[in-house]
Amino acid sequence: MAPSQVELTSTLKELYSLDGGNSDDIALVYAFPNPTQLAASLPVSHKYAYQGPRTMKLSRDTMARFCLGCLAQYYGFIAGPMDLYLFDIDQAQPELAPVSSNNWVKSVPTHRTDAERVFSELQESQRPKLHFVEDPQTVATVDKKKAVITPMDFLDGHGALVDQDAHWDLLSKRTLALSGLPSPPTEVVDSIVRADQTKDQAVLAKETDRILERIASRHLPFVVKLPMGLGGHAVFMVKKEEQRQSCLTVLRAELPSMFHSLTHENEAKTPAGRPVYISTSEQILNERDEWSGGFMDYTHQKARGEQYHELIQKVADYVYQRGYHGPMGIDVMTDAKGQQLIVDMNIRQTGSYTLGLMKKHFFEQRNLPLGGLVCPIAVQGDRDHFEGKFAEEIQAGTLVIAAWCGSPRGMSGYSACGLILGAQDREQMQALMAKVAIMAVKK
Repeated sequence: MAPSQVELTSTLKELYSLDGGNSDDIALVYAFPNPTQLAASLPVSHKYAYQGPRTMKLSRDTMARFCLGCLAQYYGFIAGPMDLYLFDIDQAQPELAPVSSNNWVKSVPTHRTDAERVFSELQESQRPKLHFVEDPQTVATVDKKKAVITPMDFLDGHGALVDQDAHWDLLSKRTLALSGLPSPPTEVVDSIVRADQTKDQAVLAKETDRILERIASRHLPFVVKLPMGLGGHAVFMVKKEEQRQSCLTVLRAELPSMFHSLTHENEAKTPAGRPVYISTSEQILNERDEWSGGFMDYTHQKARGEQYHELIQKVADYVYQRGYHGPMGIDVMTDAKGQQLIVDMNIRQTGSYTLGLMKKHFFEQRNLPLGGLVCPIAVQGDRDHFEGKFAEEIQAGTLVIAAWCGSPRGMSGYSACGLILGAQDREQMQALMAKVAIMAVKK
């Protein structure tokens, strides 16, 4: 028996249509950024350069299946019936399908069929209008405003929904530190290397020493954040001396390559907005202190919206005045005096954003007050094998596959996926997550 289809509480199409907006004039162009080029379909960004010193060193194909397949699908899961453009993944060799005992034809690439299968889980009225990009210029010239997760070089001058320079500036951790918004005490260490100095090894070595000295001499504990990174790959939690030494070791190796990404374009870089509160979630960090998912209690959402209303309005005013409108998230902590402080501003669609729009599916239709997110995760085998192990949960609607990008090798390979879970309580949620973990590829 096929699982019941997912009905979202709302979609990006509905949210972009609020206050007179025209979602039909917007196309979603989704890829999770990476410092290196992952496929011919998506050129690497040099102007909008990203930092990921803690990113695991994986093959280009593996990174493409996570960043262009799994994560892009996951963010697009809540699009609704909007045009959604995903970038093709390179094929080492054409995938063939038999038509007879002696004849084979080129088959549809697995990353495309994986995406189509994921979105088929949604009610037909909430499915995105899916397009695949082979040549980036074909999407650049589409006569619609392009909404992105993060800016991409090739879309400059091609109708981005939000000015890309303004969006890039708002994504910077430096911008939050200097914004005047309530946030923890922060020391900004600006690099003084210029684009025309990136080949001078003596200059780079001196600048590396200068920056690392600030980390070496600072009293514990503290957090180091590079200005442009996602998923915790550019964040170091430094609570102990060995964590400080690990941070220094990684950055001493990685900073020179970051300096090389400097270009003349990126070396220097008032009406009020109306916030539409979606949800509040609790982050899940993995053993490397990287974001790997979240929990959400749907029974607490109304109270959380009221609790953070004033802070949310301040942030909405700040980003709207600088040209941004669209999905976004903020990380908030409350200090010993009860003051709410912004730890991070993610001026883009965030990983936990989807959980809030699953309230109808989990809470209203199935009376499951807890939502959980595990994304991205690598599991052994293909989707049919996975669904066989979780047939009961999928049928009940307590496990939703919101992203899947498998290997052409099927059962002998791995798949990158994003899972959304529902449960009655935290114990049940942890049990379901533990069952998922058994299927995970061990790092």
